[in-house]
Amino acid sequence: MSRVQQQFEEQRASNASGLPHFDTFSGHRAAMSRVLAGAAQAGSDRLCVLGAGNAYDLELEQLLLQFAEVHLVDIDADAVARARQRVPEGPRSRLLAHAPLDLSGMFQDIERWGRMQVTPQELMAAPANGAKRIAAALPGPFDVVASTCLLTQLQLTLLELLGDRHQLFVALREFLTLTHLRTLAALTKPGGRALLITDLCAAEVFPPGRPRDDADLQPLMQELVAKGHVIHSSHPEGIKVTLDDDPVLKRSFDAAQLSPPWLWQNGPNRQFLVYALTLPRK
Repeated sequence: MSRVQQQFEEQRASNASGLPHFDTFSGHRAAMSRVLAGAAQAGSDRLCVLGAGNAYDLELEQLLLQFAEVHLVDIDADAVARARQRVPEGPRSRLLAHAPLDLSGMFQDIERWGRMQVTPQELMAAPANGAKRIAAALPGPFDVVASTCLLTQLQLTLLELLGDRHQLFVALREFLTLTHLRTLAALTKPGGRALLITDLCAAEVFPPGRPRDDADLQPLMQELVAKGHVIHSSHPEGIKVTLDDDPVLKRSFDAAQLSPPWLWQNGPNRQFLVYALTLPRK
């Protein structure tokens, strides 16, 4: 088994280990529902969720009242199948699964790249080619596309595969984010909405005495961002720079809209600060 496949198997095991903890996601599900409902524009909308996993962050039956179709995309086919089984048989026909699908756009080549068997031209073309492959595997474009705390999972997998001392790690970290944003652009129809929903940091880095409940979290987020106590790939200003600097993304999206942050209780012991960027498709 390749190292990439080992990482995918670890993700499947992680999804399976989280099955007893549906109730802990209730606050996160409510926040996600508000964000997704705000992006819906008509009853005929089609929603695509990237990184659906167990879909514990989604009120699936509610979404099927708001959207004509909901498409769940993930590397873990078993997790998505379990999620579909939670929905009654009637509306389940409009809950469509696309799995297993590698949403990185680059991991099929990462071991070869790790051995430096790559040209500069191939690396520079990787974001465009990766986004194109992913979009071709899905029945888009969609009215709403949501990346649900997937970007940090992809970045963690990259770190596990290469290590931060590899000479390509810094470049590939940026290319992975660029590939993901271009994937959102490729999958979202003109006039639609893309949502980049991402965990910003774990609660362990909160300053002492800061809220770990549903209090106003905006000052906390501003403080953490100002001090750099956030996951590199989730830094909102870094993402906005990529959106402004990349010509494809600049042509694709109007100005990003930042949501208020919320807390995600992931199981009994892990808590994260989460926010969403709404990207209106031109």
